[in-house]
Amino acid sequence: MPAENSGHLAASARRRHELARSKTIRTLRKLDKSGAPASFEAVARHVGVTRVFLYTQPDLRAEIEMLRDATGRAPAPLSF
Repeated sequence: MPAENSGHLAASARRRHELARSKTIRTLRKLDKSGAPASFEAVARHVGVTRVFLYTQPDLRAEIEMLRDATGRAPAPLSF
């Protein structure tokens, strides 16, 4: 009978989720500071997450939309 690993899997998933959020927040801070245009696609590509992840996080989604609206709708590649 295999060992019960669900606790370890859940903990690992939580760590990955929090790491993805942390990386996204750092990227958004850099975008805000630099004034570079933001888009869901550019942020997702830079952070290494899916756009679905970004859309399902209400606070991250709101910040991306706010940055996008503040800098215009023409996204540019992230390079910082």
